[in-house]
Amino acid sequence: GEGNLDGAKFVINFQNCVHCKTCDIKDPEQNITWVAPQGGERPVYPNM
Repeated sequence: GEGNLDGAKFVINFQNCVHCKTCDIKDPEQNITWVAPQGGERPVYPNM
């Protein structure tokens, strides 16, 4: 039916991501799986 998204995936390009994990927090039904980019390292912001 209309609005049926069974099997649909939404992919966020990690190069545009600031790794705030808001997508993980704002998804109470756990539809989004947050995965660290290749290397698994946390972001490094030296000027913050």
